[in-house]
Amino acid sequence: MRIYMDDLEDKHVTMRIAILMPLYNDWESFIQLAKAIDDFVPTWGVQATLFVVDDGSTTEMDQERLPRLRHLSSIERITLFANLGHQRAIAVGLCELARSGTFDAVIIADSDGQDRPEHMSELIAAHRQNPEALIAAKRTKRSENIVFRLSYAAYKHLFKLLTGKAIDFGNFCLVPQSHLQRLAHMPEAWNHLAAATVRSRLPIIRVATPRGERTAGRSSMNMLNLIVHGLSAISVFTDILFVRLLVFSGCIAGVALAASAVATIIRFTTQLPIIGLPTLIVGFSGVVLFQSATFVVIAALMMLATRSSFPFVPAHHAGRFIARKERIATSLPTECPPDDHE
Repeated sequence: MRIYMDDLEDKHVTMRIAILMPLYNDWESFIQLAKAIDDFVPTWGVQATLFVVDDGSTTEMDQERLPRLRHLSSIERITLFANLGHQRAIAVGLCELARSGTFDAVIIADSDGQDRPEHMSELIAAHRQNPEALIAAKRTKRSENIVFRLSYAAYKHLFKLLTGKAIDFGNFCLVPQSHLQRLAHMPEAWNHLAAATVRSRLPIIRVATPRGERTAGRSSMNMLNLIVHGLSAISVFTDILFVRLLVFSGCIAGVALAASAVATIIRFTTQLPIIGLPTLIVGFSGVVLFQSATFVVIAALMMLATRSSFPFVPAHHAGRFIARKERIATSLPTECPPDDHE
């Protein structure tokens, strides 16, 4: 079943935008955000369709509470068989939109209201000025507590240390149609969209925006989820991480070997009263050398195994997780003028 807006043609609209949102049980926030977006669409000068990827929610939405659309073309629901997680739900939705080829650009946003419609306006404006660049929202202010903000800052610094890459934006972004196929065919997009975007070497324009407050409910992002999120981002650069760790292990092994050599020279060429200490240093250095060599072998084998295995390509495999696709809301029909004969 083709759920996309092929049947809508408006000669006055110069751009078609899809707004993609992953969602897990957060229906109240989504309903409020959908209404806010519907109110903002006329200021964008585009034809917009809202897509929600239901990531295996265990609660059902009350469709009677959906807003009566006036400006959004429709709201489309993509339901997954199981809960895949935030990043993979986004990947499934991106692959479906890339396959349709109907839209000029896709805005990816959270469904909890923290990615505000007014900031979507800024992404669209930046896209009009840079149509071939991916537009990413760089957060100038976050709404979480101080512990979470510090932990998030630590994650970004650790990511830079381990991979040599900087990641200063999240999921809130605008992807032009010309780049959708590239991202959809990157195995890395299945684990972490922002890191895959950095790896893709696409041109990225950053737009400074604050992060809004949730419209309803409580966030499911906690410290455990943040750690998983950070590890998913680092996994996109596994090859770079392995090389860096191999170099680090080589340096450690070199220091241990040098220490062992110095201790041996001192023991046999001087009369210093250090009986027993050179033996201790040589023994400790031998342990370090053995551990470094073991790590190098294991890391090399793991890297070779990942190179020879068949990758998961979202464009080809993500569709298997879709249970159904349906249109859950459409825009109100244009009112006809009264008949003079009545």
